[in-house]
Amino acid sequence: MRTLKSFSAIVFLLLAVTSCEVLDQMSQMQQLALCKFKVTGVDKVQIAGIEVDEHSSKSDLGVAQIMQLSAAIFKRELPVHFDLALNIDNPNKKPAAMNRMDYELYVDNRQLLTGQMNQSVNVAPMSNSNVSMPIAIDLFKVLNNETQDALVNLAFKLTGDPSNPSDILLKIKPYIQVGGKTLAYPGFLDLRYTLK
Repeated sequence: MRTLKSFSAIVFLLLAVTSCEVLDQMSQMQQLALCKFKVTGVDKVQIAGIEVDEHSSKSDLGVAQIMQLSAAIFKRELPVHFDLALNIDNPNKKPAAMNRMDYELYVDNRQLLTGQMNQSVNVAPMSNSNVSMPIAIDLFKVLNNETQDALVNLAFKLTGDPSNPSDILLKIKPYIQVGGKTLAYPGFLDLRYTLK
């Protein structure tokens, strides 16, 4: 009889702990819904393996870099890598969290990418967290109807151009694990940023 009571107590304790965890996860999801997300910039831009600085243009490249870019274009490849900086502000008195995030990326009304970031993010109460999203695309494959000049110009616009700003739209859908199930944020959040 004592064994049965001990077993019942353990089961009750496990259920209580599990339900507390679920309630905690649900609370973090609710706090996440109240967070403010914003894109804060583009960093570490590489075009065809060439590291470019802020406000760089094709005319800033050296002879070896121009040959490297030309070789990529000849093969109809234009790989572009950069980090998209995202800030999550938690104005709540409780922590907020997400386990992963679906996203769509548009630059100047062109959809460049759909993807998923499988990185958990925890934001402490009354604070914010910076998230770096690594982006990798081949512009020739994504925008195959565009001319090579248009693609190269678009790639260099990612370094910023005060005379010709680019509009970035990042659509995100965060997810969180609750009681062994993955719950999605209702709908996509539209985050806009002007790159100049």
